[in-house]
Amino acid sequence: MNTTLFLFVLAALVAAASAYQPLAKAPTAFKPVSRLTPVEAPTSKPVPSAALAGAFTSLAPLAAHADTVDESQVIGLGVGLVACIVSLAVGFTIGYGTLTKP
Repeated sequence: MNTTLFLFVLAALVAAASAYQPLAKAPTAFKPVSRLTPVEAPTSKPVPSAALAGAFTSLAPLAAHADTVDESQVIGLGVGLVACIVSLAVGFTIGYGTLTKP
């Protein structure tokens, strides 16, 4: 027991000490904007097929096991998805300051 604890503490100490080790080489500087090559804008419209493919991919497990899926599972997945989207929306509005009163 004491050996295991000693090795664990030693590993944690080495990991913490190596986190503050100096970098091997200096970071490279960024190129000025004038030297960058211009990027052409895409000419085609964005196709919503990627969004549809993502939605259908997320529903694939339900289709594969449709005989064992209960209605409460579908409701639970929907509630979880709505809660996730709402929490992200509230977080972004608080982060950008649009939810606070002037």
